Amino acid sequence: MRLAFGAHQPPTGRITVHPTPLVKTGPYLAHDITRALGKHLPLPDEDRDLPTWASHTDRSWRIAAAWITTLGISHLTICRAHRLSPSHWEHLLALATLTNIRLTLLCNGPVPPKNLSLLDTTEHKVIDTPRQAAAHWRPSTPRQRPDHYPWWQHRAPFPPQADELQFRMPPQPSQPLTPAFHPSPLPPGPTPPLPTPGPHHDPLHPHHTVIADRIHTRIAHPVHAACTALTVLTGYNSHQIKALHTQSGSGLPPLPAWARILIDAACHLADLRGHPDAPNPLSVPSWEHTEIDQALHACRLLPTPPHRAYRPPFHPASRTKTIRQLRGLPTT
Repeated sequence: MRLAFGAHQPPTGRITVHPTPLVKTGPYLAHDITRALGKHLPLPDEDRDLPTWASHTDRSWRIAAAWITTLGISHLTICRAHRLSPSHWEHLLALATLTNIRLTLLCNGPVPPKNLSLLDTTEHKVIDTPRQAAAHWRPSTPRQRPDHYPWWQHRAPFPPQADELQFRMPPQPSQPLTPAFHPSPLPPGPTPPLPTPGPHHDPLHPHHTVIADRIHTRIAHPVHAACTALTVLTGYNSHQIKALHTQSGSGLPPLPAWARILIDAACHLADLRGHPDAPNPLSVPSWEHTEIDQALHACRLLPTPPHRAYRPPFHPASRTKTIRQLRGLPTT
């Protein structure tokens, strides 16, 4: 077990997962893998439940696969694998085939016969001596590309602290038109605004650095994380993001590296869903907009009223005065 935990080295593409105990079925093992990548599911409270995808097994495994592919994971170790159900082994073997990773199942006790029978369907190797285990987990030459984004450096407190600083997002652009704006309750403390988008926008602003850490830590769904990043950088809400495209020159502004990798994860998820040519993988159905709002809340982001052109108030008396002036009549 010590060797397995020591092999958890995200910079070299190696991840070790300690599964949630006493869980036999469902999506929980996929959630454990996602958490090992530094992505946490939102905590339910009296106002918000877990997002619907979190209770869906296939969607949760696709999300784990999208992150593994995007983040360049090459070796996945699962501890106490002898306690997992045959269904979990099937999902793990399918994940290894789908993402082309090296899968290690660490068994500390007798393996059920049904689980062993699954190994007959795939090429595998049995390691049963300490020397073989040490050689198996010994770090080889770093696989991480020099130009690969250091996503593992993003860390934010989880669960969020009660007195954590909240930020106002940029105003929503006037186009495309948005539904009616509903202001959020005023927080007890100060709410500094995030930088306003524009030609002189600084993606390395300290406020953006804080928010990038929160997004990478507190949002487990790739599409929701990417939409949150776009909202932070542009002010667009979920309805406006549906009108954008991820191709260059199609409405998507230049993005910093911390946001670009989230867009890549969303594209990988669209590919796993069977929609590799989707013009906008960030387009989510209306029933998921509340889940994106939940992600914004987890990152302590508050909406700002849409930016509208100023119009002076209308006074009937001024209209009458203008008409009399045009007719050459006295205005007094």
